[in-house]
Amino acid sequence: TQPIIGGLIASAPSLIGWTIAVILASIMLRRGAVKSERFLLAGASLMLLESLLSIAASVFYLRLVTSSSGSVDTAASMLSIFGLIRGFIKLAGIICIVYAFWVKFKERTKQ
Repeated sequence: TQPIIGGLIASAPSLIGWTIAVILASIMLRRGAVKSERFLLAGASLMLLESLLSIAASVFYLRLVTSSSGSVDTAASMLSIFGLIRGFIKLAGIICIVYAFWVKFKERTKQ
């Protein structure tokens, strides 16, 4: 339970922030389904997922380190693959958020 609590404390600010962003993007989407709000919701959801996976990463790390069945090399390679997946999710979230703001900016300049 300590790794879960430690991971939760470490990622609490991002969890709170991205949860609020998902809620606000959902409210904006319900008021009018525009392309930028959809991408904002998708990006915020991906960033929230990445924050949740960071908690799982701390538990995963502890399990691999304390496991006697695998070697250190196996644990390191599994952690790097898990980190790579988290990185791709975070990159996709950032791209969605940047695209949402870019689309919104383009809409405002046309008017």
